[in-house]
Amino acid sequence: MPEHIFSGKYEVQQEIAQGAMGIVYKALDQKLNRGVALKVVHPHLTNDTSFLQRFLREARAMARLQHDNIVTIYSVEQDQGTQFMVMEYFPGTNLHGRMQPNIGLPVAQALSITHQIAKALSYAHAHGIIHRDVKPANVLVGPNDHVKLTDFGIAAALDEAPLTTAGQLIGTLLYMSPEQAKDAGLDGRSDLYSLGLMLYEMLTGSHPRRGLSNTAVLGMLANEAASPTLSFSSGIPSGVQTLVTDLLRYRPTDRVKDAQQLIDRLDTIQTGGRPRPRFTSQPTALVDDRTICDLPEATPSFRPDSSLRGQPQRSSHEKQPGISGATLAALAFGTIAAIAVGIMAWNSFPTTTESQPVVVPTERSPFNKVVAAAPAPPLVSPPPQVVQLLRQLQQSIANKDFRTLDRISIMSDGRRSWLEDLFRNFKVIDASVGPITDSMTEVTTFLSIDKLLLPDDSPFSLDPSFQRIPITIPREGDGWGKIRW
Repeated sequence: MPEHIFSGKYEVQQEIAQGAMGIVYKALDQKLNRGVALKVVHPHLTNDTSFLQRFLREARAMARLQHDNIVTIYSVEQDQGTQFMVMEYFPGTNLHGRMQPNIGLPVAQALSITHQIAKALSYAHAHGIIHRDVKPANVLVGPNDHVKLTDFGIAAALDEAPLTTAGQLIGTLLYMSPEQAKDAGLDGRSDLYSLGLMLYEMLTGSHPRRGLSNTAVLGMLANEAASPTLSFSSGIPSGVQTLVTDLLRYRPTDRVKDAQQLIDRLDTIQTGGRPRPRFTSQPTALVDDRTICDLPEATPSFRPDSSLRGQPQRSSHEKQPGISGATLAALAFGTIAAIAVGIMAWNSFPTTTESQPVVVPTERSPFNKVVAAAPAPPLVSPPPQVVQLLRQLQQSIANKDFRTLDRISIMSDGRRSWLEDLFRNFKVIDASVGPITDSMTEVTTFLSIDKLLLPDDSPFSLDPSFQRIPITIPREGDGWGKIRW
């Protein structure tokens, strides 16, 4: 599709792959000047209203998954009736292209790839999403064997769409779990079965179902007694063989319990039987369709796994031993005394006017209103060009105007991704700028998001990560440069 442009901004550069659902292209987002991948739905599915509804539902679910081992979904759009998904472009090849018949990958490499896929599945399952189509063609391997899993939830739509060709059907059957073939209820263990088949294929270079007819594969999936016999070379450690066997148990109740248990067993194998220290994040509410990505500045909190210490974690309400009330009082008194001495010493130095806080004239911050705590240094009017830049910044955010933002500011990739999520998810965005500090080389201030309204006009609860986003404007000759943030 040479020189084709979708939605007036996605310039197709080359075809990457084809699948049952559509064609994947590498494209250039001309508006944001970045590479993306477009998954364009096949024309015969574009006319299937029920399929498109499932496609959009699954795409929204997939867009909620923000993980280092999962391809990020940016948006779902249409161009003259053609539906397509805009995704992160990940340079690499799919795992299927790296595997050769009868030649296994090195054990360490196979375990590393499996470990990364397991982390992606653990994260997705925790958010209530089952992949349903885990197979080498949906695993991308990039530089340094960095792995990303793609096509989350797509198989759920395909399961209900007409599968008319053998290629479409066999692509699912090769790695399908018995319960999925029976159209029974699925949970995360179905994905683990598919991952077990992949691990076996990576280790041995063979697949127990390859070369069989669809009828033979379906018969194998329907009958526990017809399950294939696994064969390993002597170079594969017994612990790895046992893990593969446990992943491929016919009954879900007999398999590895969940993706986290698989990760733990892989850790034990990779560290020679010694458990690897593990840290888990504090529990947070699951994201939903109204939630945007965390800001780049936000740092997740961690706590050591209590099982590694041999004792339970204390509640925040329990009394902690080791510091008495008297000791705390003495420490507090000493701290206050040190602060007082420091203040007196600071006041003994001559004052300087090199850096003085000033206030940007905005609706929320009147020009003559002093924000700094008293006693404040003399108020200095901000340079008019700086005031204009900051007003343009506020207006561009409110108007979701990336063109102006690119003209007046230089932002990091993380900040750009954050703004894209902000603009995509919220109908109203109100921002304000804090006090300015003017020095010899630059001015600094911060941006705060004060109000967010969802598409249904309901307010979105803001957390501290939306406040005090640092902004710098450097001096350039007799004028001012672009906003840095």
